[in-house]
Amino acid sequence: MSPATMLTIDLDDGVQLVYLAEGAANVVYRIRSLPLDPSTSADLNFESYGPNTPPPTVIEPLHMDPRLENKLVRLRKKTPSTTAVAESQKYFENMIEPLFPSENLVQQILFQPSEDLLKNCNARLREMEKNGTRPAKRHNVYLAEDEMYGMLVTDMSCSDEYFKFFEFKPKWLTQSPSAPRESKRCRTCALRAMKKGGKPGLCPLNLIDKDKIPIAVCRVMGLNPHRLHDYSGPEGDMLGRIQSFLLEDSLLRRLRQLQMDKDPKGVLKADAISQDFLAAMTLRDCTLYLKIGQGSIDARLGDLDLKTGKAKAEYWRGLERQLIEGGWYTATEKENTVGDNLCQLT
Repeated sequence: MSPATMLTIDLDDGVQLVYLAEGAANVVYRIRSLPLDPSTSADLNFESYGPNTPPPTVIEPLHMDPRLENKLVRLRKKTPSTTAVAESQKYFENMIEPLFPSENLVQQILFQPSEDLLKNCNARLREMEKNGTRPAKRHNVYLAEDEMYGMLVTDMSCSDEYFKFFEFKPKWLTQSPSAPRESKRCRTCALRAMKKGGKPGLCPLNLIDKDKIPIAVCRVMGLNPHRLHDYSGPEGDMLGRIQSFLLEDSLLRRLRQLQMDKDPKGVLKADAISQDFLAAMTLRDCTLYLKIGQGSIDARLGDLDLKTGKAKAEYWRGLERQLIEGGWYTATEKENTVGDNLCQLT
């Protein structure tokens, strides 16, 4: 997209960015139309209504650019490890988009935020810190005011009662190629045991096992798998819908196959700066968003950002060595963490 045709967003463009969420690298905002000014409102004061004239309450604000509909705004933070937005977008278009149908990806489009808009967003982040509404672990890190671009991304959030929303990270859908043969934990469960002790969580291997997928869906929904047969009514119906969808849809199986194809050797033996390996690590850290309506399920992968740098590769290798040498794969670690934290491999 050329600069001449690219959307720009400024403070006086009739829209407001409303804080929705943030991670280590980005802040995500919902887009809200500002109230119509008096001169525009006057245009909607019809003297009479014909059969095809909607009331003013359902008429779209005249200043809302259609390119903003069903989109969220994602803005990059200023940290040493974040990648410039244009570079991330190029990676997404060249390396990720060709791998999946467009309906299975959170789409992202570049736009140009004004410097005033970025400064205003940062000022509001500081206000949120003062009034206690910004997560404490995110304090003192702000948007990059010298960044030329932001991203418009598919809005997978739910703003009404007709949809339900779930998100989770599928992580490593197959065992790490570097793991010992006698492993009793998959890579994700081994890392969780090392970091969180006995706290149970989602085992990715359960997501692709028809016998274990009810356990996985309970984890996704925040339900107790030990009470699986107690859930009925709306909860039970939703559990069944998600379970059927994940079994019948090919998205997770496609993701699993790509993880294997892009990294057949494993972290310790791979060329850690090759495009394929970095793509594999991206695919092992993406998020699956499920937007569930009365008769449909919209499933899209997001958080498919570029993984870069030799420092990152050394971190991954060091982590893998810790898991192997510490006995976390084989459940022979010295810490008393076994309990519920063994995974499907057992």
